[in-house]
Amino acid sequence: MNKPTRDRVTKSSEERRQELIDTAERLFMERGYEQTAVSDIVREVEVAQGTFYYYFSSKEEILEAIIEKDIAALEENVRLVMSKEDISPAEKLNAIINAAIGINASRKDIMDYLHLESNAVMHEKMERHTIERLVPLMAKVIAAGTMSKQFDVDHPKEFAEFLLASLVYFFHHPEIFSDPQRKELMQSTLESILNRSLAAKDYRFTLKV
Repeated sequence: MNKPTRDRVTKSSEERRQELIDTAERLFMERGYEQTAVSDIVREVEVAQGTFYYYFSSKEEILEAIIEKDIAALEENVRLVMSKEDISPAEKLNAIINAAIGINASRKDIMDYLHLESNAVMHEKMERHTIERLVPLMAKVIAAGTMSKQFDVDHPKEFAEFLLASLVYFFHHPEIFSDPQRKELMQSTLESILNRSLAAKDYRFTLKV
């Protein structure tokens, strides 16, 4: 008996959509966004091209779905860090910042594509969604640090907004990551700003830029 192909396997609508998203993300990261065609994605999943267009109107739309998935994964990671009772607010904030830096660095080709002027709308949408979902969580950690006297911050929400704006600067200037000396200077500067502006006690921030 012939082994059934993936096309013959019955999957729910959500499972098939998620399979397309996961495959597209892997190919974008392996080959680059511009170098990956819709035909490459459906070939990997072993479905008809019409199946792709049933779920997504274009390659740009599946990229938006990937971005949303990544933001949701980052938010879940942040909530997991926040739930840990055996680490201090400073350690939690440090881990959250590094998670945000890490997800950007691991998807460099996708981020480079989003930074093109022609993708300004999609890029702005990604930033807005990230800030809307992370600011309240980071503010909660900063407020907890202030309550425990580890930080001295008057306005946790506004501090979180300025902190994310600083991280966005990194993401908008990829040349920083290709220049070891500049990267080290920017990293140490941001660490110093965090320690001083939070008035962190008995803790030194260490970022993984």
